Amino acid sequence: MPGQATTGSIVSFLKTENGQRLSIIAFSIVATLVLVLLPGTAAAYVFGLPYLFFIPGFAVVRLFFWKGTSDEAKFVLSLGLSILVLIFLGLILVLTPIGLSANTTRASLILFALGAVAVDLRWKRPVGKGKAAQKPEDALPKTVKLDKVVAAMLGTALVVSAISLGLIVTAKYPSRTYFALTDENGSANINTSRTINTTLSLVVHMKNGESGQCTFRLVVENETFFPTQNFSRQLDKGDLWNQSVNISLVYYGDFRADFNLYIQPEGGSEYFYGNLHIWVSVD
Repeated sequence: MPGQATTGSIVSFLKTENGQRLSIIAFSIVATLVLVLLPGTAAAYVFGLPYLFFIPGFAVVRLFFWKGTSDEAKFVLSLGLSILVLIFLGLILVLTPIGLSANTTRASLILFALGAVAVDLRWKRPVGKGKAAQKPEDALPKTVKLDKVVAAMLGTALVVSAISLGLIVTAKYPSRTYFALTDENGSANINTSRTINTTLSLVVHMKNGESGQCTFRLVVENETFFPTQNFSRQLDKGDLWNQSVNISLVYYGDFRADFNLYIQPEGGSEYFYGNLHIWVSVD
């Protein structure tokens, strides 16, 4: 039947070297487009999973483990080596100015796949006339070379473990700096309705969760209702600072009190960390 003949021709083509190379290229391009245009959809998962966990390793297997390896071994190696490739690509992105993001990850994957196919094509060029013909792949032994497969997977596991340990040890963890606002009694339930000619007493709680010694600068301001107040203190890593702030209420009306925190690392430039504010009603 025509349909069966067509299917057989496609399968036969995919068994050839050029068919596999073309499949890697086509699938990588299609998967990248799907991930870019349809993120989070079922199609993204259908194309994304094999793109992450099979295609990179399959390209590597074609380069180094193809001859004399059974189909089952090729499949297992493709899965394991894909994980290894992903770790190396992620490590390269993290340690370079490129940075690790969804876009750079997709770009690195397709560049790796296309690059591997290019190397494969260059490395395994057809034998020219006058040279001894290569031994047909079908004539190669079909037995699983367990020693090669086990050694490759063991090496992969060791490398993955070493890289993972290195990432854990050298990871730059997120800042644990915080600052919070309470009343003079330490309650976050601040009474914001006050009477004229009284004093609003607050406490700003700060902790240096940066990687080293820093200078913390607190600015309390409102352009109309009270003069700006500046407080500054040098804090070692892990130090706490509780700064009392007193605001004289001498005007009627509603106003916003802003508490802006600036941080200057030792030997670095000051930067704005964050803002806290409350609305106060004076009558």
